[in-house]
Amino acid sequence: MDTIPAPPPLPTIEFTYAGRPSRSRAGDTRVQIAPGVALLPTPGRAVWAQQREVGLARCVAAVHSARSAVVLTHEAAALVHGLWLRHGETDIRIAVPTNPKRTRLPLAPVAFTDGNLPHPSGAGRAISLRRRRSRLQADDVEVVNGLPVTSLLRTAVDCAFDLPARESITIVDSAMRALCQPDRFSPQQAKAKWERVRPQLLAAVGAEGPRRGAVRARAVAAMASPFSESPGESLTRRLVVALGLPGPELQHEIMLDADGHRFLDFAWPDLRLAIEFDGRSKYSLNDDLWEEKLRQDAIGAMGWSFIRVTYADLNDEERLTARIMERMPPSVTLRARRVPGLWE
Repeated sequence: MDTIPAPPPLPTIEFTYAGRPSRSRAGDTRVQIAPGVALLPTPGRAVWAQQREVGLARCVAAVHSARSAVVLTHEAAALVHGLWLRHGETDIRIAVPTNPKRTRLPLAPVAFTDGNLPHPSGAGRAISLRRRRSRLQADDVEVVNGLPVTSLLRTAVDCAFDLPARESITIVDSAMRALCQPDRFSPQQAKAKWERVRPQLLAAVGAEGPRRGAVRARAVAAMASPFSESPGESLTRRLVVALGLPGPELQHEIMLDADGHRFLDFAWPDLRLAIEFDGRSKYSLNDDLWEEKLRQDAIGAMGWSFIRVTYADLNDEERLTARIMERMPPSVTLRARRVPGLWE
């Protein structure tokens, strides 16, 4: 997978008069997002795509229903920018000009099923609209698809401070990826840009001073990289770095005699060890699996060994930790010290 995050198109929204919900009709497929705002969902989508569509509709509703100027922040801004979120559904956070009387307002829960339309359900995940007074500067804000959002850098910083590292790292990595636009076949240009962007990220985190979550934010910013090519890669690397292991080389290129070249997700060339993250969409046909096996066999013949990781593995970090640590030599594991901030 080699994608650059980009803002997704906004979903089809229907606005009703007087700020009131429209009346339901037989066979009505609309999802009421807020008073006066209904989503016309796209049929036949996977759960993750439905959740993104509903999340974007909630962002539109938050801006549309506000009586004063607002800016979408944190996960909401990440959604509009097209950044990677670990959870499909997320709270919608907005910055408002004054201290709000209520900082958290519940949103109607929605249920999702692959291939079906999202629908209101009491069994859906509890989601809230979260409001706080804005302390944003002019250069912290931009307009994306007509919605006011925090900039990529500001979004990364806020998420690094206010979200657990397991959730923020995918957003921060993808924000850096969007800023640097790396090409694995021509990495030098992106590396040069990263040398300019990384100090900006670290400085922006440092400028927040003793803000709550500072230890976590500094740790996430220190390990951020634009060369992670998927959310699963970012989550796997977060665990590796959190364990205190040597940082792997990302997208390490190996030349194969008969099959051109191959890029390894994470590699420790001196150990001849690689970690490959396998997302569900990586292989669409049996031929893909066979080609992958042939490539891995060729690399294995060069003395490399592999650890393969899936999303299911990331749900059991204790077991995955044991798998990774047992493949590392004692000279590495004995020096490993867990990194504070990355375990929250």
